[in-house]
Amino acid sequence: MADVLGGPKVRVAASQLAQFIGKPVCFVGHLDKIHPTGKYFFLTDGEDKKATIEMSTPLEEEISGVIEVVGRVTKQVNVLCETYTQFREDKNSFDLALYNEALKIIHDFSEYYPYGTK
Repeated sequence: MADVLGGPKVRVAASQLAQFIGKPVCFVGHLDKIHPTGKYFFLTDGEDKKATIEMSTPLEEEISGVIEVVGRVTKQVNVLCETYTQFREDKNSFDLALYNEALKIIHDFSEYYPYGTK
């Protein structure tokens, strides 16, 4: 999995995950819920679509809010999490809808954002 963290990652919305099976991605969403086993959690993106995040080991900490996940898209169209980051929202809130608009621009104009869509 070192190639997931070392190389460029495509930033995607939930609706785009199926296009990137087997590839490293970066997904940002708001935590919807955590599976009781801690092996999965569910994020909602800026289009109110859900993505399933798989963990190789169960979560060992409390998570909440907006989370960025880096991982690889599985055949089940889940993201196998390599690493995640919780966004601090104590001073500013993260606008997922605006982030989603930025994703559309990155994918619509991929010639200007070569690391964003390959």
